[in-house]
Amino acid sequence: MARPQTPLDFTLYEQAQLAKYLRELHARTGLGFAELAAWADSSCATLKRAASGRQVPRRTVVEDYVQACVPPGLDRDISTDCAVRLWKRARYAQERPGRAYAEARPEYVRDWRDFSGALRDLHAYAGFPSAAEMEKRAGDWGTLPHSTAHRIIKARSVPTTHRQLAGFLDACEEPERRHHLWSQALAKCLAHPDGLAPLAGRFPAGKRQPASNAGHRPSVTSELSVSAI
Repeated sequence: MARPQTPLDFTLYEQAQLAKYLRELHARTGLGFAELAAWADSSCATLKRAASGRQVPRRTVVEDYVQACVPPGLDRDISTDCAVRLWKRARYAQERPGRAYAEARPEYVRDWRDFSGALRDLHAYAGFPSAAEMEKRAGDWGTLPHSTAHRIIKARSVPTTHRQLAGFLDACEEPERRHHLWSQALAKCLAHPDGLAPLAGRFPAGKRQPASNAGHRPSVTSELSVSAI
C-alpha cells in the first residue's frame, strides 16, 4: 500500500490547488508513484515533487503528470487544460504574490507605456513563459525572435507591427477572439503624436523632447527605452 502523502499547505493556495488536482488524478489510477512513472517521461522523484505542493513544477511536468494519469481522449484533453489553468495561476502567485489573477486589459491602453504594461500583464497571465518558449509558439521563423520577446517582457521594447504583435499573442496563448483588442491598442499607439518613435528613434533614450512638445506625454523611447524591432 502506498504511503500517505504529506498534507498540503493551503497558505500557498494556488500551489496547493494545483497539487490537489494532480493528486486527485493520481488517486483514480490506483498506482504508486513508481508505477505511474512507467507511464510518464518524468522520473518518480519529479512526479512526487510536482504533487507535493511545495513548489511550482514546470509546465511540461504538469502536462506529463496528467498524461500518465489519464488515457488518451477527450478526458485527457480536458484534464490537461484544467491542470494548465491551475499551473498558470500558481506561477502568477509565485511571481506576483498578493496580486489578483486577471486578464490583461488592452482596451484601456492609451499610449506606449500602457501598451508595454498590458503586454507584460498578458505574459504574466500566461504563466511567464520563457523567451525561448515564446519564439517556438509564435509560429513562422522570425515572427518573434527570443531576443525580441525578452526585450518586450522586460519593458525594453514593444511590438511595432501587427504580425509581430500576433506572434506575441500566440506565444502567450491569448484567445483569437481577443486579438482585435490588441490590434486596436497598437493602432492607437501608432496614431499617437509620437507613434512612430519606436521605428524612427526620434527621441533617443535619456534625451529630452524639443520645447515645442511641452505638455505632451514623453515619447515611448524616453519612457521605455524602446528600440526599433
